[in-house]
Amino acid sequence: MSCFKLPKALERGSKIAILSPAGYLTNPAFLDHVIPMIKAQGYVPVLSRNCFEKFDNHYAYAGTPAQRLEDLQWACDDPDIDAIWATRGGYGSVQLLDGLKMNAICQRPKWLIGYSDITYLHSLFNRHSIATIHGPNVVRTLSNGVAPPPSSYDKVFDILQGRMPTYSINSHALNKTGKARGRLVGGNQTIVGALSGTRYDFDYEGAILFIEDIGENAYYRIDRQMQTLETAGALAKLKGVIVGSMRDIGGIKSDFDESAYRVISQVLSKYDIPRVFAFPAGHIPDHYPLIMGAEVEIDVQADQSHVRYF
Repeated sequence: MSCFKLPKALERGSKIAILSPAGYLTNPAFLDHVIPMIKAQGYVPVLSRNCFEKFDNHYAYAGTPAQRLEDLQWACDDPDIDAIWATRGGYGSVQLLDGLKMNAICQRPKWLIGYSDITYLHSLFNRHSIATIHGPNVVRTLSNGVAPPPSSYDKVFDILQGRMPTYSINSHALNKTGKARGRLVGGNQTIVGALSGTRYDFDYEGAILFIEDIGENAYYRIDRQMQTLETAGALAKLKGVIVGSMRDIGGIKSDFDESAYRVISQVLSKYDIPRVFAFPAGHIPDHYPLIMGAEVEIDVQADQSHVRYF
């Protein structure tokens, strides 16, 4: 895979496309908190044509696959658009992978921002060597009714302005100390597993894997996703692992489910690579954005863990 491209920093007046590549936006008012934040940074939010559409077909999608693809293709191709920000996740981005033409955005990379189901699009962009931001969606209210603090969005704006993040978090009992450096890959664990073995799978060779998940409702499903990566040979290629939020996994109302962490740790125990647990990213209010595809270093020490970009 060729060298990853970091999209250029945004300037005042830069336009950010707001679109819905997956689930239906149940209430347009959910954008009312973040749109002013975007404007306050001097950027111009531009809503896509089909942003608020609804298409019921075994799931409430934000429009038909053709409508959602039209919006994403527009955002990738239009030279006046400087970044692409998903309103929400849910399900549906996978339906766009085969149809999206990447020619224009490969020539002029743009930041893609989002998480959860947007992991499908991270994988597509990353396979074309374009770095992306795994960060809060534009919809500010989580399923539990808790709103992310403005600081989560401030960290996204820092990246858009060209400032690479550095994070330090407290240690976790399941961490494995050590230092490693590699490309950051992954996202939502269920989707990472679903992509395994497909032509859109991540390149795990020498990489740092990040995973997070929500609502799996059974610990064996977490194990199944880990076993999928194990039997695919992905885990053996890694230099390190970052595990984010694991929320509502086995009936425990916790953002950082310790039982889920133990399941993951058991599968990783055969590998002598550094591991960071309980990193604050995923389906939680205070969501630290990560740059997928970029070179990252994890430094796991006894008292703290550090995540740095270069």
